[in-house]
Amino acid sequence: MASSPRPRLVIVGKKPVFRYVTASITLLNRGSKEVELVARGRNIPLCVDTVELLRKSFRRDLKVKDISIWSEEFMADGKPRRVSYIKIIVEQP
Repeated sequence: MASSPRPRLVIVGKKPVFRYVTASITLLNRGSKEVELVARGRNIPLCVDTVELLRKSFRRDLKVKDISIWSEEFMADGKPRRVSYIKIIVEQP
């Protein structure tokens, strides 16, 4: 069975940063060439911290392939709300 060309996904939430670092390293060790980290709202800084820890401490050969940001609007309690998102794709050579 051929592996999928789509990068593996890590959704960054409210857990400690090392949970997401460990999840990313696990995906890379299992053969994924790319890992996609996605966060929204107040979890965006945690996503950036995760990528920086990966690059600076654990996998010095990782490169940031792409960074995407966007926002979505929705209604909450009758008021329009906007939530920001970030997606960072890292790849290993």
